Amino acid sequence: MTNPAISEEEIDAAEKLRAKGELAASLKLTQAMLEHAEDGDVRMRLLFDVVTCSAQLELEDIMNQAIAELDTMPHPEFSRALANMSRAYAEDQLGRPEKALALLDMNLETGYFERDDFRIHKYQLCLFKGQALLRLRRISEALEWLDRAHSLYPSEDSARDESERLIFGWVEPLIQINRANGLMALDRFDEAFDAASQVISGTDGDLAALARQHMAECRVWQGHVPEALEIYADLKKRLPCRLVEEDRIETGIFNCMSYLQKRRPVGKPS
Repeated sequence: MTNPAISEEEIDAAEKLRAKGELAASLKLTQAMLEHAEDGDVRMRLLFDVVTCSAQLELEDIMNQAIAELDTMPHPEFSRALANMSRAYAEDQLGRPEKALALLDMNLETGYFERDDFRIHKYQLCLFKGQALLRLRRISEALEWLDRAHSLYPSEDSARDESERLIFGWVEPLIQINRANGLMALDRFDEAFDAASQVISGTDGDLAALARQHMAECRVWQGHVPEALEIYADLKKRLPCRLVEEDRIETGIFNCMSYLQKRRPVGKPS
């Protein structure tokens, strides 16, 4: 009796859990599918998903087992480079940006990422390198890599197929939110505001909420307090959010209102 085929919907469900940060649940589903996956392409995709989840969960044995099987498949050198991308992202998210940079630089040295068929992977690599540099407060370098990423796919129309459009859909907002963060650190508030605005126009949810926080804080630093207060009020309606600290927003609103109260003209005594 043959094993039933694994549907695209089943794989998507596991990957959506991962995107929401439910890594353990995503890994469990993916491992269950791997137990009866026979198609080579499906199995490879699931193995990459295992590497991505296990790297972020610091489950090295599971990650190494998946990488070892990828090494037995066609083009193991490409698989290893792409697995290193997932490892680099995990290292950065776990607060180890130096290790992330080492893995990304190792990938760049292969020369694969200059190939046209690796363009979408280079897009992600440039984002990851920009994020890691930003975490290390190497702001100017970070912005250079983020701008390099954006130049590879300046708009959704740059995507050559549906797969690239899907990747553009999550990479581009991350490029812009990181740009906003870096530009704020350099006191380039108008540019930071514009970058955060692009996040809102391209996505919704947690990342858009964080973008609104950046926009409000830009306007505060620029002295545009009424506009900042409007943005804060809009953001407050969207809480809770895993990327935004509610106390920080409440403090921002309080400071804006206190500032405006102090500037209110005093009326003539009756």
